[in-house]
Amino acid sequence: MPGKKVTLRSLGAELGVAPATVLRALNNHPSVTMDLRRRIVELAQRRHYALPVHYKKRVAVVIPGFSFEGYTGIILSSLGRELDFNGFETEILSVSNLEALHDQFYAGVISTVWTAGLEKRWPQEHSVPLVALNAMSNFREGIYRVTSDEKQGIMEGMERLYRAGRRRIAFVSTPLDSNINAEKRVEVFHDFCRSRRISESSFHEEMHVGYELEAIAESIIGKKADAVFAACESFAPKLLFLFSRRGIRVPDDLSLLALENPAITPYTIPPLTALTQDFHELARQCVRLLSDQINRKTGVREILVPYRFIERESI
Repeated sequence: MPGKKVTLRSLGAELGVAPATVLRALNNHPSVTMDLRRRIVELAQRRHYALPVHYKKRVAVVIPGFSFEGYTGIILSSLGRELDFNGFETEILSVSNLEALHDQFYAGVISTVWTAGLEKRWPQEHSVPLVALNAMSNFREGIYRVTSDEKQGIMEGMERLYRAGRRRIAFVSTPLDSNINAEKRVEVFHDFCRSRRISESSFHEEMHVGYELEAIAESIIGKKADAVFAACESFAPKLLFLFSRRGIRVPDDLSLLALENPAITPYTIPPLTALTQDFHELARQCVRLLSDQINRKTGVREILVPYRFIERESI
């Protein structure tokens, strides 16, 4: 219906149902059957219908799975506060349950997960705006991105270790196929090592099933590293414990740089020096960008948010 305002009445007329039925379906009322609700939701999305301003808009936040420790818990907390402050209703979806996006009417979606090909499929399967938060490899129509500046953050962390005289640096990452940022972080690590000519003495350790942190700690000790950059929010406290059990003193024998987990890293012994993603700013920019797309405002497609360095006692 190009050129015509899309209303509850016009949607109902296309489907042969009353406007009140359309409204109930879009508000997830149990009196509307699942089949009819799906048809109404699909049509409303295809016609780019927006609920009147006095209705609270629903936003889906897609996460890897229902585990809320570490990074996922921190970013969800920041997003939840920001969405609530801006008047949105939030629903959390696991990436394994994206079919639910067809069952309810969402004003927009925030995804913290990168899945191969999603950026290509999204415009064909959905007409609601998507903002990828620290996720997604490239752009397509209707997809926008807010991300921490991985190059700036990893470079700054490596430079701090280098200035402290560390030349045998172990970089510990999550599985490289777990998310797009893991690959980027390792790439920046290798670039730094080449630029400082410490590639021969420094090395990358990739955690994966069958090669957990206990084995990685043994490898780091065996290779006589003098510093560890733990590139995951949950890694550094566990590595600190494992090193302590082996009699390795931080920072006397080995420097340890963490990615900040505010519930843990300030309270270890010693308190862990850390790089932190600016979660408040990530959430603020993410919700602002999504709001712009919901309200049909044009603007930037990508926002980079710098890391911050927190000086403590482990370097």
